[in-house]
Amino acid sequence: MKDYTIAREKALQVTGLLKNRSLDALLIFTREGKDPALPLLVNAKTINPAAYFFLPDGNHTLIAKREDCELLEETGIFKKIIPYEKEIGEELRRFFSSLDPSSLALNYSREDHLCDGLSLGLYLQLEELLGREKLKQIEVSSEPVLKYLRGVKSPTEQKRIRQAVKITCDIYDRVFAQVKPGMTEMEIGKLFASHFDEFGVTNGIEGGQSPPMVLITRAGMAHRKPGDTKVQPGDIVVMDASVRYENYCSDIARSLYFLKPGEKSPPEKIAKAFRTVLSAIDASIAALKPGARGWEVDAEGRRVIEEGGYPTIRHSVGHQVGIACHDGGTRLGPRKPGREDVEGIIQAGEIYAIEPTVLQDDPADPCFIVEEDVLVREEGPEILSRRQTELVCIPSS
Repeated sequence: MKDYTIAREKALQVTGLLKNRSLDALLIFTREGKDPALPLLVNAKTINPAAYFFLPDGNHTLIAKREDCELLEETGIFKKIIPYEKEIGEELRRFFSSLDPSSLALNYSREDHLCDGLSLGLYLQLEELLGREKLKQIEVSSEPVLKYLRGVKSPTEQKRIRQAVKITCDIYDRVFAQVKPGMTEMEIGKLFASHFDEFGVTNGIEGGQSPPMVLITRAGMAHRKPGDTKVQPGDIVVMDASVRYENYCSDIARSLYFLKPGEKSPPEKIAKAFRTVLSAIDASIAALKPGARGWEVDAEGRRVIEEGGYPTIRHSVGHQVGIACHDGGTRLGPRKPGREDVEGIIQAGEIYAIEPTVLQDDPADPCFIVEEDVLVREEGPEILSRRQTELVCIPSS
């Protein structure tokens, strides 16, 4: 039997959300189980057209084809399951009429693909079944509700992400003890992936045992797969890894320096760039408080990088992690027209990967990525990863 613990925790969350937002119902109307909200809310898949009604009194109701109902009964989420034999229309109309909602949150979004599961065809079906004018009077986007449900992690979600983070840090420790000059980017990446089975995890982005991103900075800092370039003394190597544990991801980056013969520590030019990244992470985490907006956190990390004399960050300072490595919702990015995700409000229970970086165009100039996973709490942020506070230095022999 599948584990529906998280789905049941999400059902409790959605009940409170609908009450607080004075919404009469959230409807996930789907076919082939393709709605991106279903893995989170139900953790089960219906093949035929189905209507998932989440209600503020907790009496969540499912209308599904009879052969799909047995699986959904196992979830324990739905107080009422209404089977249909051939077409969903009659049962959907009957239940909708008895519910008679004055507000109905539908699974569509202009901006967030993770909240945009309602296809045009299904929407047109709803118009035919429920009435175009009635639908227009009561419909609203479920995007705010779904973003909250995806972003604010339940107790079990937090537990799984904590374990994914711990495993990632443990694997990094093993790799640091094994890596040496002369290895290629790919060989270092395979070192990391070689520990996946030991910990019962997979690559959090690509799945399986594919290696994480490994970059020798002089070979280019594009978001690319590891290649055949060999590490030489004096190189900076960046690793950015995500692992998936029980369907939840980490996202942690670490940086190494390969000492030249006779060196006991990196040159000041390199040390300064690394210190700047650490200071930017400190500033970003300090700003990660409930009530702050995403762009405000980004601005703090970006400020430190720029004041250090480095180019502004090319990407966002941070993003949420969860079922996906980049999990949607509020982004910690720069404020720009059309970037609604950076206007989102930070909430307790969200988990962010924080990654302000030093990136420079000249291959001779140092570049660093260090990334930490952080839980937002009312009493202050909690860093889940074991922080990299010193540049890992690998001896030349």
